[in-house]
Amino acid sequence: MKIPYFFLLNLIFFIQINTQAQGLNSLKPSILIVQPIMLQDDNGENPASMNIPKKLINKAYEKAGISFRFLEPIFFNNTKARDGEINLDKIVEKAKKLNLIKGQNDIVNMFFVNAVDGKKGPLGRAKMNGNLIFISLGENKFESYEKYRNMQAFVIAHEIGHNLSLKHAVDDPNVENDIPNIQGDGEFKDRIDPKYSLNEYQINQILKSPLIHPRVKFLSKKEGEVAILDETFEPYFSNLQIREITAFINEEVPYKNLSKARDFGRKKFQSAVINFNPKEKEIITYAVNEVLKTLINNDISLMYNHPWRFIKVQSWLCGGFAHTRGTYIILSQKYIDRLIKGWNENMDNTLKSNIISKLGGLLVHEQMHSLQRTFKSKFDKLYLDYWNFERGKVKTEKEIKLNQVSNPDAPIPEWLIKNKNNFNEFYWVRTLLNKSPKIPVMGKDFQDKVFIVERFNKNFKVKKDLNKNLISLELSDIEFYKNSFPVDRGLDHPNEISAYMFSELFQALYLNKEFISDKGNENTLSFLNWIDVEMKLN
Repeated sequence: MKIPYFFLLNLIFFIQINTQAQGLNSLKPSILIVQPIMLQDDNGENPASMNIPKKLINKAYEKAGISFRFLEPIFFNNTKARDGEINLDKIVEKAKKLNLIKGQNDIVNMFFVNAVDGKKGPLGRAKMNGNLIFISLGENKFESYEKYRNMQAFVIAHEIGHNLSLKHAVDDPNVENDIPNIQGDGEFKDRIDPKYSLNEYQINQILKSPLIHPRVKFLSKKEGEVAILDETFEPYFSNLQIREITAFINEEVPYKNLSKARDFGRKKFQSAVINFNPKEKEIITYAVNEVLKTLINNDISLMYNHPWRFIKVQSWLCGGFAHTRGTYIILSQKYIDRLIKGWNENMDNTLKSNIISKLGGLLVHEQMHSLQRTFKSKFDKLYLDYWNFERGKVKTEKEIKLNQVSNPDAPIPEWLIKNKNNFNEFYWVRTLLNKSPKIPVMGKDFQDKVFIVERFNKNFKVKKDLNKNLISLELSDIEFYKNSFPVDRGLDHPNEISAYMFSELFQALYLNKEFISDKGNENTLSFLNWIDVEMKLN
């Protein structure tokens, strides 16, 4: 395990880096999010070529003040789609059915294929003023690898330009075609050179696109009503049960039909969305900038390069708890009021630091949940390789399902705790609603139950007693697990454990304190090492 010596002494994560001097000036004011989709054959093998020269693409758009956020690639297994044997509309239709198209028309979805409409690359196709792109990079037939990279960067940057409303230079009287341009002719290297890539007219057009977001964005009520229903990254509303909907909306659901109940729940979630006021925007923006300084100073690039997108809701929704959906952080009025209480222009630095520490701790906690969705394989490494969880799909039991609480930040209950004394036995932590109240109260009527799960080949089933009752324990009954981590909250899911741990780490870094715990030293050290390896890579 790669652990610096002073980790062992102090359990503190602090790294001096050159970017410290640059601070916030190193970040572009606007962000464009790209979801790469890699086409493979039907068996999940032989992927199309996918190379993304991020630095070159960013340089091509640097005059526009735009930074690209390339999410972790996802995979689409379809031989005919990969090889251009079916048309683009059919490919998109199939991808939508598989829930591969991400975002609410605010993210560029970029398919990497071997051919487009039967034609091999290098070439691309993009929907003008849309959010869909197809890229076929072809083979490297260039005399140097540098030229090949320049070609890759140009093709990607060029097609993104079409999504951003840019026409070919030859078709646009506002762009000179005899000068190298991202939409014109010339050597690949020159066309992506920031000296030539975009003119002022093109920059003004780009910045009008709904795909371009400020680094910190507060969604309006109208925007939030759409975004809060986002299930493109993972299912949520489509898996809810009636009792948990009742708890989330603090109101009895007037339908016994599950489909109607879920639709009712969706409408209630939408109705809760409200606008931020100017003071809230000002304080949260200030807090985000303070968070960014700490992240930059410690080279935690996976988070500081991520957009900060906020939805505000009324306090009755989900008990007022902060949570996330897709790439959005959802804050309730109650939560905001509590976090910014005491904020004023004349307060001393100590009070300001304490407020920012708490608010920043919440913000990075929620941002971790966004990263868990968009860089899933990185967190899989943490949970499987560093923390030794087991992933498994447990057979559904009616008693659990009807009383479940689907955590919006960890909706898929797929992580099992290994029983060190029995290879085929695991512990499965689930949060359930108390059975008695008609309208369960968020938090108060929650209970964590630990079910014993047995493995049969690749299948997992909850263990039952002789009377066919589900066997369960309390969290306190598996003391080794409770003592495995330095946090006491969020033990129902590693998504929550990692978010709580990172929140405490941030606060230690921000306040220049040691990140120390009396328990869970091994997993704390492995977490710090994982951050050093995985959260410093874009």
